[in-house]
Amino acid sequence: MRRPADEELMRAVQDGDVDAFEVIVERYKLVVFNLAFSMLRSREDAEDAAQDTFLKLYRAVASYDPSRLLEPWLLRIAGNTCRDRLRRRAAAALPMVRDDEAEDLSQAIEDPRAEAVFGKQATEQAVRFVVEQLSERLRTPLLLKYVNGLTNAQIAAALGISLSNVKVRLARGKDLLQRQLERVLES
Repeated sequence: MRRPADEELMRAVQDGDVDAFEVIVERYKLVVFNLAFSMLRSREDAEDAAQDTFLKLYRAVASYDPSRLLEPWLLRIAGNTCRDRLRRRAAAALPMVRDDEAEDLSQAIEDPRAEAVFGKQATEQAVRFVVEQLSERLRTPLLLKYVNGLTNAQIAAALGISLSNVKVRLARGKDLLQRQLERVLES
């Protein structure tokens, strides 16, 4: 059976063929992931960036030029996606947590200013207080990930929700946690 060229697949996607897009994802998911991992140094961030890359590719399918190769365009999208994530990471007050680190939630959101002022125990106490104030919907995925060490897929299975929903809840939970923790530590 003949392997369809990228250009053929992209034309099919432009015509609304979702199966053709799945073939493209299967063909390039490892390349995109490896690029993202090499830039982000975090498996979870790389998975998220790869997913975002393919979403951006799908949204931009109408602007695809079949006279140009798909792979360089796709890798440029992936690189830009990773650079955006790195900029957000650098701008964030909270350090990113890698999957391979067995850190608890208090270490994942530790604020260096609080460490200097209150010390580690006060920071951990503030984190516990703020975590308890979160809604169950946001608190549970955070605790499963950062305290129990579950992966996003395991959290999705445990809570009976989609993987993307887990990622959304984690992102919202960390954002809310950061804002509330900053308020608590400032007072």
